Amino acid sequence: MSRRIPLVLSALVLSGALAACGTSVASNTTLSQPTLPLSGLPGASGGGTSKTTTTLMPSQQVAASVSGNRVITIGDSVMASTSRRYSNDMCDALVPLGWQVEVDAETGRFIPFGNKVLDNRLSAGWDAAVILLGNNYLEKQNDYRTELERMITRLSPRPIVLLTVTEFKPSRAQVNAVIHEMALKYSNIMVVDWATTTADNPGYTGGDHLHLTTEGRKALAQNVALALGEAPVKPGQCLTTSFIDDSSGPVTGTSVPYRPVLTVPTGSQAPSTTQGSTGGGTTQPPPPPTTVVGATTTPTPTTAPHTQGTTPPTG
Repeated sequence: MSRRIPLVLSALVLSGALAACGTSVASNTTLSQPTLPLSGLPGASGGGTSKTTTTLMPSQQVAASVSGNRVITIGDSVMASTSRRYSNDMCDALVPLGWQVEVDAETGRFIPFGNKVLDNRLSAGWDAAVILLGNNYLEKQNDYRTELERMITRLSPRPIVLLTVTEFKPSRAQVNAVIHEMALKYSNIMVVDWATTTADNPGYTGGDHLHLTTEGRKALAQNVALALGEAPVKPGQCLTTSFIDDSSGPVTGTSVPYRPVLTVPTGSQAPSTTQGSTGGGTTQPPPPPTTVVGATTTPTPTTAPHTQGTTPPTG
């Protein structure tokens, strides 16, 4: 079992370190004081849950442990809001770093959605994975743990970045406890502490304290970029996805211009133009385990009712 040592790093310091080491950040990305708590980093010493300030070295980023540049990201509405059919922030942040990115995220999705995505896309060949699931949660911790660990097992030994979820409800602390538990159990997990980031930066979420504002989406993508680092090979590319069902509710805490995109469903030869709707959905520690935090704005989101089982999705 790997030892977990949380560390805290200013993204402003980190961006300078990345530049010094030859790692670039997208020119249209503004790093506005996110923090990056890192856990289980190679070469760290100590124990317990003490925190300190450090510089994330290139050898501690996901890129250092892979030879390719294909990354799959899986999530609910929080992740979906950064996709091509909305803000495109995830590709804007990762493609300039050389990553070929597929954002498989839909609104209102619970943890089983992750394994559904892997059923369809795991065989496509990936070098790393990013997972943000758990905003929609039925408050059954063992079920959540089982599904998440199944995803980890299927993706391993690839590096996996797990993002903690915003604790807009007390029960989401159960989700985050499982995520940190996985980081202790599996050495290829890096945890990005999005829960801490949004708690420290309320302007990252809208009136529902979950869905992201313009600055929140950018910060989420920036944090993922900092965890991944610069891909070992290029070029980068924003890949298409067949997971585009956003009928469950809104994806954002602020208004995002509609951007129709050309989508090629898996296994299809002919592309078709697909419209992105204003949907709703939700959210969710390679090398070492890691964690990320992160800007500010205060728009008010809208929420749409949704029904799934006995508990409606929230993101």
